[in-house]
Amino acid sequence: MAFDLKTAEKYLLLITKPSRFFASILLEQKVGWALFFLFILSSLFCLTRAALDGALGLPSTAKTLGQFVIAVTTVAWGYCALYALVAFPLGKKLGGKGTIRRLFLVAAYSLLPAILFAAPPTALMGLIWSFCLAVVGLRMAHGFPLARAITLQSIMVALTAMLAGVSTFGLMKAMQKHYPAEKLVHQSAPQALLSPFEGESFQLSDLKGKSVVVLDFWATWCSPCRSSLPTLAEVAREYKDRNVVVLAVSNDDDWHTAKSYLKAAKVDLVGIKGTPELNRDFMVEALPETVIVDKNGNVAWAHVGVPLNEKEVLRAELDRCLSQSR
Repeated sequence: MAFDLKTAEKYLLLITKPSRFFASILLEQKVGWALFFLFILSSLFCLTRAALDGALGLPSTAKTLGQFVIAVTTVAWGYCALYALVAFPLGKKLGGKGTIRRLFLVAAYSLLPAILFAAPPTALMGLIWSFCLAVVGLRMAHGFPLARAITLQSIMVALTAMLAGVSTFGLMKAMQKHYPAEKLVHQSAPQALLSPFEGESFQLSDLKGKSVVVLDFWATWCSPCRSSLPTLAEVAREYKDRNVVVLAVSNDDDWHTAKSYLKAAKVDLVGIKGTPELNRDFMVEALPETVIVDKNGNVAWAHVGVPLNEKEVLRAELDRCLSQSR
């Protein structure tokens, strides 16, 4: 089928009038399936790219993972739009399998809290938008009752969430095994000059014997970094009176951008101007990277990415450092 002006106008309905798009695409099975396979191929390509970057420890992994989240959201949105093609026969088959249906529903709603609290805001809004579009489309295309439309879509959410969760877990494990920052642990921290957004520069060694230092390498374009900052700020407040200093080292091209972001987001952390020398000394190849330097000036912990239960992990590592320095 040629992609003429009429076809283009029809697909614009996906944005302007999604219910009409659902109804019209049902009449063109071949076009629908072609788009469906295109979305599947796109997701597989992005997943493979991210997995390879994670396994090989390439510097682009942090950006790739962010793109992967966006790609998964886009694929889910496109799949929901095309879901009307097979919703009725699929729903009929699964509807007769009570055990399978209950299994996926339990999985969907068990994962819901994790999705709500862990997903980046943009990805979360994309998932919500996808869900709403699919429910509207099912009702308009097939006349499903609202409860049945939500039930069917919950099954697909469960499948997508489980597959995305397994893939993300594997990628994060690959990242943890292959980044060189862990080589810093139990070594003396590099002699680093730190320049705050405000105030005079100082040497990291100036804090030796006085404070445990947390260095968080981040950037405003890094979604996991942004989601991690409030937790770091909370930990900084909690340990402020226990001689713990948390420094947010910006990797933005212009440190003013990072300063404005911290102010707008109301993140109370000491901002540090990142430099190529700092990245080299602390072996920064992906963001976020967090390094803890104990009072003896040794690297006690280094981690790439945002750990699960981030607050608890940071507390445990800081408590360990503080107990050893008594």
